[in-house]
Amino acid sequence: MFGQVLNYDVYHLALYLLAALAWGVLGVRFLLHDTTAKGLIKCFAMLGVAMVINLVMLMLDIWRVLEHYQVEFLLMMLGGLLPGGLMLIWKVSCLSGRKFPI
Repeated sequence: MFGQVLNYDVYHLALYLLAALAWGVLGVRFLLHDTTAKGLIKCFAMLGVAMVINLVMLMLDIWRVLEHYQVEFLLMMLGGLLPGGLMLIWKVSCLSGRKFPI
């Protein structure tokens, strides 16, 4: 029993950390692309999005509103695939010469 709970907690901690890192990388890419105050605001906004997503998911997980597999799925979608998809869209728009709307 203790081993299963510990494994679940470590796995979820890693998912929360990866979600924050993915949004943080997106923010740093905005900052590297635009080194003005506007780029800094975008960087902090991406970090704020990461914190809000992690906070909401953590509260839903603690209060047992969602099952474990639902929390894992949402963390992977909102914390991994969404910022990864936004990075790919931004990269393609930069390569094609069109301006990214954000």
